[in-house]
Amino acid sequence: MNTSYNNEKKEQIPKEDGPEGQTGKFVSQQNAIEGQRKEVSVESYSTVAELGQVLKDLDFPVEKSKVLEFIRQHQSIQNKDKILSSLSSLEEKSYNNVSEITMAAGLVY
Repeated sequence: MNTSYNNEKKEQIPKEDGPEGQTGKFVSQQNAIEGQRKEVSVESYSTVAELGQVLKDLDFPVEKSKVLEFIRQHQSIQNKDKILSSLSSLEEKSYNNVSEITMAAGLVY
């Protein structure tokens, strides 16, 4: 076994947790860089995943009314009522992708 390899890898493991630890400092640096991905919160992973699977077949950009009609006509949706309820709060506008829809509906924030 190569012990120098193992020692190098151990040094890469953060020794402190929290915002003052190595990982916390790295995350803070990443968040300070414009354009980096930020963490998001998801209301219901199963609902968002199912909605994404259904809406992937929709032609974007799309209006709210077309999204709702597409959902109503789709037969295989398990959480149809929950999804329609969430999407009813959408603003009447054109959406460019599934991400815009889920964020506007408050499913992802």
